[in-house]
Amino acid sequence: MHIPESLQDLADSEAVQFLKRPKAITRIFAGVFSLIVFSSLLTDGYQNKTDNSELHCVLNSNSTACSFAVGAGLLAFLSSLAFLALDAHEVRLASTRFKTAFQLLDLILAVIWAGVWAVGFCFLANQWHRSPPRYFLLGSNSAKAAITFSFFSILVWIFQAYLAFQELRNDAPVPYKRSLDEGGVVLTSLSPPSAASPVNTPTTGPHGPSYASSSLSPYLSTPKAPRLAMMPDN
Repeated sequence: MHIPESLQDLADSEAVQFLKRPKAITRIFAGVFSLIVFSSLLTDGYQNKTDNSELHCVLNSNSTACSFAVGAGLLAFLSSLAFLALDAHEVRLASTRFKTAFQLLDLILAVIWAGVWAVGFCFLANQWHRSPPRYFLLGSNSAKAAITFSFFSILVWIFQAYLAFQELRNDAPVPYKRSLDEGGVVLTSLSPPSAASPVNTPTTGPHGPSYASSSLSPYLSTPKAPRLAMMPDN
């Protein structure tokens, strides 16, 4: 294992350069926001009321809201880690078809997660708005944190979908690029010569030799009549 000798070597290492990429930064933020959402509700999202010891969800006592936030946050966190690990080995993907399929899957999942977090934000905010004030002793800060970072997750996943779309559009298949290059070569070879190129233009005068040779085409010349040979009588 290579150990960098200075900070400059550490900054120029492959790991640091990989983490500086916009896609890697976006995935890290998406994972951190998802971690905050499900961990905050998993630790303080279930509280007991003032009159009994039974645990209820702090979001209007709706266990579906807490379960949705915890499940979505956990799956989004694992998805971010998985795609971050795949991005680290993206350079080893020799097959262009597999790389295109991976980018397409990344785009589809980013759009799906953006929609999931949009629905989750509206659902959690609605349940928190319906919750009676001071109904639970604790858990209000955890609910607010889950709602806030659910909204931030929408923006992060939309940006992640934009990056995936840009990569999918820029990385065209190799045969398609080759056909475009060959078409450019053919068009270039068939293009007319420019005005700066030296071209021998014929003399336009009627007494010029070029004019006379060009005007007398072999197809326009009068054909010669065949000669008749007289055979002598024996």
